[in-house]
Amino acid sequence: MPGRVVWDGGIRVAGADLWLDPLRVRAQAFVSHAHADHSRRHRLAWMSMQTAALLPQDRQPHQACPLEFGVPLKVGSAWLTIHPAGHMLGAAQALISIEGTRILYSGDLSLRQLDGTRTSIPQAETLIIESTYGRPHFRFPDPAEVLDDVARWCRRLLDRSVTPVLVGHALGKTQELMLALGCRGFTFALDEPCMEGARAYQRAGVGLPDHVALDSESCAGRVVMQAPGRRQSQRLVGPYRSAFISGWAMEPGFWRRFGVDAALPLSDHCDFDDLLEVARLSGAEQIYTVHGFAEDLARHFRRKGLRASPLNAVEQLELAL
Repeated sequence: MPGRVVWDGGIRVAGADLWLDPLRVRAQAFVSHAHADHSRRHRLAWMSMQTAALLPQDRQPHQACPLEFGVPLKVGSAWLTIHPAGHMLGAAQALISIEGTRILYSGDLSLRQLDGTRTSIPQAETLIIESTYGRPHFRFPDPAEVLDDVARWCRRLLDRSVTPVLVGHALGKTQELMLALGCRGFTFALDEPCMEGARAYQRAGVGLPDHVALDSESCAGRVVMQAPGRRQSQRLVGPYRSAFISGWAMEPGFWRRFGVDAALPLSDHCDFDDLLEVARLSGAEQIYTVHGFAEDLARHFRRKGLRASPLNAVEQLELAL
């Protein structure tokens, strides 16, 4: 039967023969955004125009097919329409219409963007939703309030001639923080991965606040942006303090695992309540959870009377919609 969701080492829509963010190179795939855990050098890939601009050369598909948001495209026997996902520049949800059925694949998703806008959720009969923060204790504070906390933390340190180091994803999180904090008068010094991300954003047409490459002579008076796992901050001249910017800050002791001084809960993903809201807004009759706490989130949906299961728990099975 056409129009079924298949788990075959990745998510595939049978009938359209369309893969959704597969981690193995495929003949044709939808790429939801430019992060490395969602993109590969597929033979043919559909994505947003911004994602096409952000992808590095080693993850560029052989043939990229950039799409405009809200404009349907025929893919086999299906129609593919992308909608903003809020996760980062260019991030997209995929709405696949096939044989009278609508399938919504969220990719990585955020309802609450740093610029204050809300992400719209299309209606669909079947929802495939990420579950990165699919447990109830992941309830994030208001992003504007956390940004205020980040700004105050940075300002206090700079006033004491201490360099603030913000640790976050080099592509997406870093640039969104720069845009949010740059409006408050901060300037930045970027380690090399973050600088590569800044160049990618600029290639995609996004202007960024005053920033320089990180070195021991240039960071005085600036906020340092650093990718996770990097240790350049140890080369800084003078004292510094570091903070990890992540939804995982809701986990007790998270900051100790990464050797930082603090952790602040600002995320580019949905928290637990927002995941429930996505399901409600979609009106989906069938929900499949993927990534993260997939079983936990599916169990919670079932308790609410919804049909839900973790998609990768049914490997090699085709699930009738």
